Amino acid sequence: MAKDDAAQVSVFRNSDLSQVPKPCRSDLDLIERVDQALDVLHGKWKVHLLFFMARGVRRHGRLLACLPGVSKKVMTDTLRALERDGLVVRRIFAEVPVRVEYSLTPLGWTMTEPLVVLSEWGEIHTKEVTEARTQYRNHSPRLVGERSAAA
Repeated sequence: MAKDDAAQVSVFRNSDLSQVPKPCRSDLDLIERVDQALDVLHGKWKVHLLFFMARGVRRHGRLLACLPGVSKKVMTDTLRALERDGLVVRRIFAEVPVRVEYSLTPLGWTMTEPLVVLSEWGEIHTKEVTEARTQYRNHSPRLVGERSAAA
């Protein structure tokens, strides 16, 4: 490559970068807060448990019955994580046999509204997302060596 060509490539790359908007501090703050909220909900069963507790299911055995396929240990670990994050409170009753109930804290109740909004978004836009995924799958360029589903 000639010296002049190298200079043009360098100028082009620099001008390209100048066209890319830098993220605003407020954007980064918003993204960080969304990440923090999603981190609280991260896990296969957390959203399920929050919904069931909002509907009044509180006993350990009943919660377990609502989650087919989850082990007792995984559910207990998930409930403890929600308790650790302040969304759930666990009450142990000194009875024989011991009774344990879980309920949403005031902080846990504040999470139900965004979950309902996400549910409504899903109901409204599921068809569009499904169509977009189908269109993407049918029209996305294939990688070299990738076989089509029909082959």
